[in-house]
Amino acid sequence: MANEKYDNEKLDVGGMINQAITQKIDYLTKLKAAVTRHQDAEIYRLLDNQRYAAEIEHREQQANDAGVMNLVDNLADQLSDYLSKSLIDYLGKAYPFFYYEEYQTGHYRIYFGNWWDRRQFGELDVLNIRFAFNQDEYNKLAQSFKLSEEGKKYNSARIQKLSEENDHLQSLIDSGTEREQEKATLQNELKEANSRSGLFESSKNKEARQDIIDRISELEDQTEEARGAQAHIKQNNQTVLELSKENTILSYEQKSIVDTFGSFEDFELANRNLYAHYLKHLAQQDDGKQVADHE
Repeated sequence: MANEKYDNEKLDVGGMINQAITQKIDYLTKLKAAVTRHQDAEIYRLLDNQRYAAEIEHREQQANDAGVMNLVDNLADQLSDYLSKSLIDYLGKAYPFFYYEEYQTGHYRIYFGNWWDRRQFGELDVLNIRFAFNQDEYNKLAQSFKLSEEGKKYNSARIQKLSEENDHLQSLIDSGTEREQEKATLQNELKEANSRSGLFESSKNKEARQDIIDRISELEDQTEEARGAQAHIKQNNQTVLELSKENTILSYEQKSIVDTFGSFEDFELANRNLYAHYLKHLAQQDDGKQVADHE
């Protein structure tokens, strides 16, 4: 009896193993067929059945079987490269202002625009059909849209501050002669005040003497600041130029999004729905092929 029970347990374990192997073979067979026929939508369904069911079929679905799906983990780059052509062709029409650079197999950088000094804006995640935007660059764009509603540009405040600083520095340079004349006059007054000081100096004279000392110190600080003012102005001008360029680039990006989507909010909505929109596009293409074949 013990041997019979042991044999039955071995049969059960063997059956479970066979079933698991069959599931894996079935999954790989389906994936192979989809790749051979270039059925991209089916490939995406096999890669993430749970998401496909939720976003395309609008139904609840059990969790993905990671034990089956991880069979192709080491093919992620190749699958991404394989699926990228159709996806990038689609994105070229849906997002005409984005450009892509494959820097290694299946990995793509996103660039915003084809103008000078265009920005690297993130990466394209082909297998998940999503944009992985650089958050710093994305936040600049979002903030520039918000500021534009107030008639402002992204770097307007910083440019204004630097311009005011340059005006101050230039005034220090221009007032150098007057400052030296005032300093000489104050030094003579300080000598006279010192000559009147004594053991019983009045508080009024002490305050007047201290005021002279404070003013001379202030003039010396201004002279010291003026020595490096020209270099500082030059540096500020260069920074203003760079900030102005960035404002121009952001204005190009804003116009591109408005021309294509109408608003930044609609751009964000399209990004959230990209997976569903693209797979529906693939389904429409497949339907068109079937109609053509029947004709």
